[in-house]
Amino acid sequence: MKHINKLFILFGLLSFIIVGERVSAQTFTDFRKEETFSSFVKAQMKQDKIPGLSIGFVKDGEFWAKGYGYIDLENKVPADKHSAYRLASNTKSMTAAAILKLHKNNKLDLDDPVSKYVPYFPNKKWEVTIRQVLGHTGGISHYKNYETEGHIKTDKDTKEAIEIFNDFDLVAEPGTEFNYSSYGYNLLGAVIEEASNMPYEKYLRKHIWNPLDMNHIYMDEPGKIIKNRAEGYQLIFGEIKNSEFVNITSRFAAGGTCASVVDLLKYGNGLNNAEILSENTISLMDSSMTLENGISTDYAMGWRNKPVNGHYMVYHTGGQPETRTMLVRFPDQNLTIAVAYNLEGGSLRAFPKRLYQLIMEEGWNVKPFADNEYEQTLLNGIWEVYNYGLASYKRNGYKKNDSIDISTSFSYLNNTLNPDSLQKDYETTKRKIQYGRHPKANEAYIWAGKYMASKITEHYGEEKLNEYHKKGALPFFIDYMNLEDTNEEVSPHINASLSMMLERMITDWEDTWTDYTQGLWLASYSELESRMKKLRDLFAGKEIYPDFTEQLAKAIRKRATDKGVSNALPLAKEFTALYPESAIPQLVLSQIYALEKNAEKAENAMALALNANKNKEATSAENIKQYAKWLFERDYLDEALILLQVAENFYPGKAVIHELKGDIYLEKSRRQFQRTLRIDPTFHDTQDKLDKIE
Repeated sequence: MKHINKLFILFGLLSFIIVGERVSAQTFTDFRKEETFSSFVKAQMKQDKIPGLSIGFVKDGEFWAKGYGYIDLENKVPADKHSAYRLASNTKSMTAAAILKLHKNNKLDLDDPVSKYVPYFPNKKWEVTIRQVLGHTGGISHYKNYETEGHIKTDKDTKEAIEIFNDFDLVAEPGTEFNYSSYGYNLLGAVIEEASNMPYEKYLRKHIWNPLDMNHIYMDEPGKIIKNRAEGYQLIFGEIKNSEFVNITSRFAAGGTCASVVDLLKYGNGLNNAEILSENTISLMDSSMTLENGISTDYAMGWRNKPVNGHYMVYHTGGQPETRTMLVRFPDQNLTIAVAYNLEGGSLRAFPKRLYQLIMEEGWNVKPFADNEYEQTLLNGIWEVYNYGLASYKRNGYKKNDSIDISTSFSYLNNTLNPDSLQKDYETTKRKIQYGRHPKANEAYIWAGKYMASKITEHYGEEKLNEYHKKGALPFFIDYMNLEDTNEEVSPHINASLSMMLERMITDWEDTWTDYTQGLWLASYSELESRMKKLRDLFAGKEIYPDFTEQLAKAIRKRATDKGVSNALPLAKEFTALYPESAIPQLVLSQIYALEKNAEKAENAMALALNANKNKEATSAENIKQYAKWLFERDYLDEALILLQVAENFYPGKAVIHELKGDIYLEKSRRQFQRTLRIDPTFHDTQDKLDKIE
């Protein structure tokens, strides 16, 4: 066992070491954080109605994992760390790892066309390469008709799985668009079989699973006996039901595996430690693809990637009948987090986020909020420089690159992250800010952030640099600016207009981004009233402060359905006062007024949302539809219709609004026909209508 560092002594969790099949327990001295986390898990599971859940992490070789609830409600079988769940799309990175293993062994080239290995896949308008399929840029279609493709009941072999989408046209020219495609990963499964001359499962077991002691991972075949297999459940209008049986052999290389969180942790830890692939190969697997227009897709090879507080992170989620899963890796922290549960839906990301928060004692990408739209745009750009630049520095260091002129990177930064430029031409400058981290702009923000990190390290040391993971973007910039003032050799400089803005804001940020707010978790079951009051007092008179709009939106609307409108309405009004320029609080208020069946007030709140200075993207017809759908799925049919009618007043020509209204009226018809038949079962025409609906 490796030395247990202070973090884990303070964390105080039960740990286990996995050596082959042997699992031994180590008890730490302080259980406060485990108790805090377990309380959170139980409350979140109760809120989401999750029957059974398993979660764990591995940090610097030390493992912890635990199960909560039941993997079988009918027989009251408890969940534990070895419970086996469908992994769904967390299968994809394993498929990618197998492809890269074959590439390393010269069995294939990533830029080979897939047709070279899968001759029975028909030629398309354009040639598609293995690399493109790995990054979902090959134009391969996702599901076209889920009503048919998503409910397959029979076994499919590899060729039959490919035949499902054989005749689908490419949805875009390869390399020009990101189009997520499970079918593409099935195609990669066929490539593995042809290149290795081995069945998919046999190849992965020999080259990926066995070397990492992943001894309880299987292809999820219906007839196979799998120890500790979790039963799957779904919520239908808020009521727990058994999941529909779907045979996922048709998704074999895209989502056809079944395993425990222990196996996922072994897998993530094995990648972090380069146990099955070289560091260079893993770096390739973890690096985002780039489209022909120079925009990063934020998807690598079987992994999504997005930094958190300047830590490089790759992750994937999985969702299909019976399950939800998430696997998260922080390679520079040697940290892996895995969660799986047996319900379709729920707040999947909440579990790894809260666990990360407790392990690392950091928030999760909590950005500064500014009422002023121009300043918020600048703060968003500053966050990109800090988050992506620091993560890149921690991952690769700063090395002079002959193709990158750092003065050019800073010139881009100073021309875009400049209050004067933004005032002069807001839309053009905002667009350039959005491009700043992408190859389209020669990754100017990333290179500037890496350079800043290198200079801070050079003058203050690594320990000082590590503080910014907690402190955030503003202190990172301020300390670099201070170096400019005290060290002549530190250049290029940040433009004067931005420097003045940040110097004005830094005190407010340091006053509000405290140990309290960094450790804060906001949910419907938490003490929202007292916590929002504390936030209001803390934020009073401040120009900028932490942005908790996403957490509060989820918490307050859930409070409304759990404890009633009268309980949630004061919180919603407080929310609008806390973030007065944001559209999101007004949308939540509109949703709660719809729950109150007050269409006039719902419309007034939605009008304020549409006229808000910030988060205007939240007011799209598609997003408002999602607010209504959230009500519909929780059996608030009339209330959802009220919200949709309000939305229709603002978006009369949007089909998404009318489509959901049709779904709701269809459900109301179904219930009315059922009621008719309960009164008089001889109404055979009604039964025929009901059969068609169902």
